[in-house]
Amino acid sequence: MAVQILKQKYFRWHDAGDVQSHEHMAKIIEVCKLTPNTKHWLPTQERQYLPKPEDVPANLIIRLSRSKVDGPAGNAWTHDSGVTTQEGERTCPAPDQGGACKDCRACWNKDIKSVIYGKH
Repeated sequence: MAVQILKQKYFRWHDAGDVQSHEHMAKIIEVCKLTPNTKHWLPTQERQYLPKPEDVPANLIIRLSRSKVDGPAGNAWTHDSGVTTQEGERTCPAPDQGGACKDCRACWNKDIKSVIYGKH
């Protein structure tokens, strides 16, 4: 897996699906360590598999997905993402860019605590 990712500047884990176990999370963390020049983004709802914050490599951001549409941010993790139905609340520009991130890299940016997607 690491060989496939080495030349990528940005990598998103799980376009569909989620972390399946502590072992799965440990393997993701190992791949991130083996690809230090790639920024990794891992969206997840699987709170029970979150590592200790100090075990997360600098090049990996884990965003805990909010459990409900239009739900509030929680305090279970340092970064999160949510889905909104409210006009003007969405921060993700992809729907305005043909469904693509293009130059936006908010999901990979540790300075951005929450990213909000529009319900689709």
